[in-house]
This record gives sequence, structure tokens and C-alpha cells, in this order.
Amino acid sequence: MADHARLADTFERFAAQQAAGKSPLYETLARTIARTPELLDLAAATRPGQPAPNMLLGAVHHILRRGVQHPLATHFTGHEELPPSRADALLTDFCRQHTRQIRRIITTRSVQTNEVNRCAVLVPAFAALQQQLTDGRPVRIVDVGASAGLNLLWDHYTYDYGAHRLTLPDSDPDTVLTCEIKGGMPPLSLDVTRFAPPVGIEPSPVDVTDPEATEWLASLTWPEQTTRIRTLNNALALAARTPPTILAGRAQDHLADIVAQTPPGEHLCLVFSWSIYQIYGSPGGRERLAATLTDLSRKRPLHEISIGHFGHETPRMIMASYDGGVSRSDVVAHCDVYGTWLNWLAEPADQPRT
Repeated sequence: MADHARLADTFERFAAQQAAGKSPLYETLARTIARTPELLDLAAATRPGQPAPNMLLGAVHHILRRGVQHPLATHFTGHEELPPSRADALLTDFCRQHTRQIRRIITTRSVQTNEVNRCAVLVPAFAALQQQLTDGRPVRIVDVGASAGLNLLWDHYTYDYGAHRLTLPDSDPDTVLTCEIKGGMPPLSLDVTRFAPPVGIEPSPVDVTDPEATEWLASLTWPEQTTRIRTLNNALALAARTPPTILAGRAQDHLADIVAQTPPGEHLCLVFSWSIYQIYGSPGGRERLAATLTDLSRKRPLHEISIGHFGHETPRMIMASYDGGVSRSDVVAHCDVYGTWLNWLAEPADQPRT
């Protein structure tokens, strides 16, 4: 019962802190699971280290996206709101019918999203970095925790910032990332020819040519977020035509080699988009990363762009530089988890470290 209590609390917190205001369906289903012992038993099979709410709800969504006929399906297509009074019976019945398949999914897969719209908050940081580096050398972007590598294709998307639309030489007009600007306009002027071919690092890279793997990515997207799913599918189609370069393995296994092998004629920038905790744990992951990069900077200068909560309610973006064992970091922006809004800070808060 103690395990049930902890798991029920996990689903209640998911409903209140993540799904509320974003997915009425998942808020209702998460609260239903929290009070249903049979469903908690099923959720308990989730692989250690994986978030049970995302896994169980993702598994249900995954099965329904295959065209399975069940009264629950109409609620996942957004055609009909699910009343809490019916959620218990419908979800329990569905899970009973598909217990074996759900167990296989939640015991073998992991939560591995690729939030393409985060590129809309990363591009201003790339522009700001390029403005700082005036020697003309190209910048090599390394996306740590790249998933399917879709954010490595940032220069293939079109960006809509409301008053400003950013179209790059290789922009796909059908893949438009929308971001609301709160406050002043961030830097958006950049020369894509001054960026070297990017590379990603990912323990389990998603094969963008494998329909089963990409379908799981879509299944982890919440049903009401139709624009997000459409953007993901467009980006996956682009990636299938131009597969990104991803190094399979842990960041710790590749960072030193990347630092050593990047030509001195290139600047090196490591990007962490909600991935630091996966590598260095939480809390204190950012501090451990900074210590690692400070040490590596004794071999060559490094730059870092990181997005995450870092102990705060509102996510923030940090830009840092490391050179000769000395580091400096600035909080340059606040932003949304999905990159739907950005508040670029005109006067970033300095956080020097040595």
C-alpha cells in the first residue's frame, strides 16, 4: 500500500502541475489512475527511472493511434470531452483489454521526446553567440541529449515571432515554429554559413527512418496538442530526407573526444535542452556540468547554452563560456518548456565562477 500511495501521489502531482491547463484529458485520466488500485498496479511496472504517468498514458495513446476501436478513442481525438464520472470505467476497461501490450511498452520503452519548438528559443541564443564571436570562425553546435536529432535541423525551420518572421536559406515553409515574444525583441540576425555541421549525443538515438520509433515519439505528445504533433511529423519528414549526425552513447563518453577533435578553427558550443538532469542528476546537475566544462576548457575554449528549470518555477536559459579553467555564465532569458514563449532579458544576471 505504501508503494501505491507514492505512485498515486505521483499521478496527482502530474495532474496538478503538468496536465492542468494544458491537457484536460490527461488531467482527468491521471487523477483516475491515482484513485484506482488496479491501474496503479499496472503503472507500477514502469521501468525504474521513467515517469510512470507519461509512460502509461503514452502507452494508451500509442495503442489508440494504431486505430484500435474502443469508446476511449473518441476522447483521444478531441471529439468529445471525457467526464470524470466515465473515466474510471473506460480507462480500466481499455487497460484490461490491452494489459499485455501496455506492460510490454512500459517495461521496454522510455520517455524520449524531441521538442522541435524549443529551436525557437535556441535560435536567439545562437544569434547572440555569433554576435559575441567576431573573429569569423564557424560555430559547431553539439546537442547533448539529442533524441531523434530534430533540433540539429534548426536551420531548416521557419520561425514566427509575431512581429518578426525569420526565414533562413534552407527554411521549410511548412514547418513553422511559433514563439510569443514577451518583452523586447531578442537577437535574431545570424549567418547560417558561419555554423559548422552540428552533431548530437544520445544514449539511445531515435531512428528517424523507423516508423515504429517515430510513432512512439508522436504517442508521447499529448492528444490535445495537435499543432505540436503536426510540427513533429513535419520535422521527422525533414529528418528522414536529411538524417542528422548523432553519436550513440553517454555524454561522458563523448565530450572529451569532441573537445579534442573539434578543429581549432571552429568555436565549440554545447547545448543542453532539459537534458542536464539526465546526465548529471538533480539537484546540482548544472553545477556538476559546469565543473566538467571548466576542466575541459583547459584544453580549448568552450561555450554552453542550457535550458531548464534549475530549481526555479519558470524555466530559464543560461549562456556560459569557459576558457583556461575560468567560467562565466549569464541568465539570458526565461522561456516556456515547449518553446511557445520567450522573455529575453536585456540585462542578464551575471553569475561568474572560477
